[in-house]
Amino acid sequence: MEQADTNFISGLADEFGLGPAWELSAVTAFTGASAEIRAYIRGRPHNNKQVDLLNELMQASAAGLGVGNAAGAGGAGSAVGPLGVEVAAGAGGPDTSTEYIRRVLLKPLGAANVGGGGGDGGLLMMSAPAAAAVARLSDQPLGAKLPVLGRMAQSALASNSELGDYVVTAEADARLAADAYTLCMITTSALMGMSCNQFGGSETFTTVQMARLVDDPLSLAATSLGLHVRTDRNTTDRSGATGRQLRPDFLCWVDNVLLFKGEEKANASDLETAITELEARMATSWNPALLPGVSMPCMFAYAAAGSAVQFFAITSSGGGGAVQATAISDLLDTGTPLGRIKVVHHTLVIVRALAAYAPYAPKITMALGGRVGLGGAVEVFSEFVRKSVDLAQQHGTVMGYPGLADMYRTLSGVCCPNLVRLHSGSSSGAGGGGGSSSIRLQADGRTLVLHLEPVGLPLHGAPASEADLKQALRHVLTAVAALHAAGFVHRDIRWHNVIRLPAAASASTAGSQQPPPSAASSSSGNSSSPAGADTYVLIDLEHAAPADCDLDCRQPPHRLHTWPAADGLLDPATGRYTRQSDLCLVAAALMANLPFALSDAGRDLRQQLATRQVPSAEAALHHAWLCAT
Repeated sequence: MEQADTNFISGLADEFGLGPAWELSAVTAFTGASAEIRAYIRGRPHNNKQVDLLNELMQASAAGLGVGNAAGAGGAGSAVGPLGVEVAAGAGGPDTSTEYIRRVLLKPLGAANVGGGGGDGGLLMMSAPAAAAVARLSDQPLGAKLPVLGRMAQSALASNSELGDYVVTAEADARLAADAYTLCMITTSALMGMSCNQFGGSETFTTVQMARLVDDPLSLAATSLGLHVRTDRNTTDRSGATGRQLRPDFLCWVDNVLLFKGEEKANASDLETAITELEARMATSWNPALLPGVSMPCMFAYAAAGSAVQFFAITSSGGGGAVQATAISDLLDTGTPLGRIKVVHHTLVIVRALAAYAPYAPKITMALGGRVGLGGAVEVFSEFVRKSVDLAQQHGTVMGYPGLADMYRTLSGVCCPNLVRLHSGSSSGAGGGGGSSSIRLQADGRTLVLHLEPVGLPLHGAPASEADLKQALRHVLTAVAALHAAGFVHRDIRWHNVIRLPAAASASTAGSQQPPPSAASSSSGNSSSPAGADTYVLIDLEHAAPADCDLDCRQPPHRLHTWPAADGLLDPATGRYTRQSDLCLVAAALMANLPFALSDAGRDLRQQLATRQVPSAEAALHHAWLCAT
């Protein structure tokens, strides 16, 4: 950044009385623009025309947070920071933000602070001593003070002498800090605050404010440290589903481990509500039942209500999964420069702690609170998943919303632990007994929204051993038997539509779920899980159909592209998909292309299922291969 650029903008701000906030935004946009645009603006008459052009440049470069990608930028040798600020490498040297953060500002924590199961749990273990350790860490200074642009920050720096404990003007600091352009922009922006009078007193204002103070420094620091971080912010649809889903307003994962979250409210009077929600909404880093035996880390959090912000550590509180939020910062006022800088400071402290924990993070398939699938079609919660299905884009379906709703509600009365079901909502408020709140059609008339349970681990292929394959097939066939007894066929049986519940998760659902009455006498002995065994669940019923459906499925639109080219899948005379078609799919999709050689008894069952020699799923469960231990 050339001093001449800053002086040029400062001169305009002084001449036209535009104020420091305009000056900061103008410098950000101007220094990020191409050399041609900067020369063009400088060449205009020194009057309102230059101000108008700068205002247009700021509008063109503004992202949702007020400072964004510079129009016309993008030349070689440039660096783009989390604010979208593009800094030309030739403007006074390369941007040193990454080097400064990594080498000076956020030096690694010692191994003793992280812990790995020691007596006090270490810094990031979910224990009361961990909260105390986090509180001590948050009070410690960073490796250096935060650099700010002194010319624009003079009035803010003069407002409180305590700011000198946290910031230093970049011009007075070492060259490495002085050239940390992106970091300087973030910290100076935080120091100056923002003007969003149209949003004042709203939750939108709180969200935008916290995004500038938390998201931007977090993103830059994580990138600088090579930390794989993903963040997301909540959205509320008109049905009010956000409250029922128990999803925080701000979420941050490190390799699918939820380690940092936030709750945001419009007014300071709602701070206690935000703190309560920190303890209620996704208070663990993952679903503990899906990762048994792995120590849960401490979680960082903030509650923001209007201009009031406070940081917390979420730790366990006694038994039964209860948690508590322990304050690790003072109550901060983001209406003041000191309060805003302290929010940035605490955020960077948290990033340093996340980087220390990252090497210890377990491998998790699905992030709690995360969205997976095309367009975020599935959102994962502690007790259920929220699935959105665009019925207009579904290929090969037989039933529309009325038929699917009737089927899911019918299956709510079928007690089968191996078949997906509507979420009962007994503890989350998502609706009771698989009612209308667990399945509904969005206002667009085409998007089906489902709250489904149980929550399990996805499978991407067959189990690794014949013993595990037997267990999985027993459970899948039990689910098929229940589905057939209720009058439906699945039509899309494959490993991608089967999930696995580790034994710990299975135990939590076993008490209320038993095999369907029609199959109880014949199959319950085979399908029940031995103590300590995993449970497999058949999911994804959107392509299901009534068992007596007489549609010819040999040609589109009712033939699924996932069907294997197997003879005998459809009724040879009518092309109908029948109950035995589901059994053919079990043979073709679940018992073929295995990572091991199937035994003679297993091959016999596969052959019988593929050639329609087995009359029903219940009969298949009596096959000698599945009955053998």
